[in-house]
Amino acid sequence: MLNNARVTAIVVAGGMGTRMNSPLPKQFMLLAGRPVVQWSLECFNSFDLVDEIILVLPSDRIEEGRLLLKNFGPDKPFNIVAGGDRRQDSVINGVRAASDGWLLVHDAARPGITPEMARAALLVADQNGNAVCAVPSADTLVRATAGKVVAPLDRTEVFRLQTPQIFRRHELLAGLEHACANNLAVTDESSIMAKMGHEIFLAEGSELNNKITCPSDLAVLEILLADSSRQVQQ
Repeated sequence: MLNNARVTAIVVAGGMGTRMNSPLPKQFMLLAGRPVVQWSLECFNSFDLVDEIILVLPSDRIEEGRLLLKNFGPDKPFNIVAGGDRRQDSVINGVRAASDGWLLVHDAARPGITPEMARAALLVADQNGNAVCAVPSADTLVRATAGKVVAPLDRTEVFRLQTPQIFRRHELLAGLEHACANNLAVTDESSIMAKMGHEIFLAEGSELNNKITCPSDLAVLEILLADSSRQVQQ
């Protein structure tokens, strides 16, 4: 698997989480007694296929990140880099700091990631050249304009994209540099890679891996993680 290529996990925690109504960025808020970002770091630290971890933080939170690492004590090579104004700027800083090989770009605001999910996604990437975790939509979705439904969407063809999103470093770097050079704003890595002509392949995500964007998300995820932990123990 992976042809002995190096695997780097890039945990993107460069945002400020303004919708959380808290002076503390959401990546440092506590979830079941641990900072949100620590959940992802612990996942990749325990995942045997990951060789190194890069944490991307706001420049004014680097010292907090170093203190977190001191308390956390990862076993793998670890680096902290400063993020940028936009998510794609933060990601490209992480990509530039990474070794050649496979990159798993993951949002720190998705603390429900597991080694099993990451392993399955890496297998998809190894077979197809990339992988993006996703979950099928459970809701009926429509296209609408000016508050009026234009057309329903086929629910079987609609997915919610998550992270990790996995690409080869040289391909992702080329895509992100193209976006920067052409002032393209993208919300995730798969968007720019699709614009660059790459077919994007889906890997199985999870409702546990949903993104924290508001205070209620944090409360719901804490319940889900506790329930998941109980099921594992049983």
